[in-house]
Amino acid sequence: MPIPCPICQNTARFMATHPEANIYRCECCTHAFSDPASMPRQENYSPDYYDDRHRRWFEYPNTALFERITAIIPTGASVLDVGCGRGDFLRHVHRNRPDVQLTGIDYSPNQDKIIRFLQGDAFELDIRDRFDVVVSLNVIEHVSDCVAFVNRLRELTKPGGTMAIMTVNESSILYGLARIGRLLGVPLAFDRLYSCHHLHHFTRASLLRLLESRGLKLSQHILHNSPVKAVDLPVQSRMADAVLRIMVGGVCGAGYVLSKGYLQTVICSAS
Repeated sequence: MPIPCPICQNTARFMATHPEANIYRCECCTHAFSDPASMPRQENYSPDYYDDRHRRWFEYPNTALFERITAIIPTGASVLDVGCGRGDFLRHVHRNRPDVQLTGIDYSPNQDKIIRFLQGDAFELDIRDRFDVVVSLNVIEHVSDCVAFVNRLRELTKPGGTMAIMTVNESSILYGLARIGRLLGVPLAFDRLYSCHHLHHFTRASLLRLLESRGLKLSQHILHNSPVKAVDLPVQSRMADAVLRIMVGGVCGAGYVLSKGYLQTVICSAS
């Protein structure tokens, strides 16, 4: 049965069955997403989220992306990282730009003598400040109402300020190969990428459709990958891990050359 797209409200039709949720795709904006009604659970951000399930992601932060975002921060600016995790991006900025005022929000507790950390839900916290730069990395795909999330990010940004949003790129080579693998009876990559760990699977088109619908003006659209070492693979064997990591590295390399990396970062401005 068709259901409305969470971005444009047009018709989204069933795309595929996943062990954790049914996947739908919008016929208009191309957005893919998990059907909330078919999901058995919501994401749990307990300590094992960092220490076990996504350990490698946090052990090998994407410093290349951090540097690109740091480069757009004006001198003396105030910066807010929404969904900052353990504060890797903010600490990177502080090491390289001590002139910047830094604030982070996350469900998990953080402590730092220089960086201000707020614990809780960005929708519910009473935040009176507005910031020159608002950053959110690998968060929007976890949020059920992605439209409300972008509205909240814009609300926290000063007029004329800058927003940097990073998420997955479902129109990448990696995602495309995962869909082909599923059709050929090898669903490992598909099941991993389309896990309900991510509620949304943004294509380039659907992410731009969302941001432009909220009145944001695009200045950069960066297609990239994470460090191969940071990829969490669902295998226990060291040999299998090494083989899969080589394969992922090859796919990521092709994605980089063809501008179809499996991650995308949009830099935009708020009026």
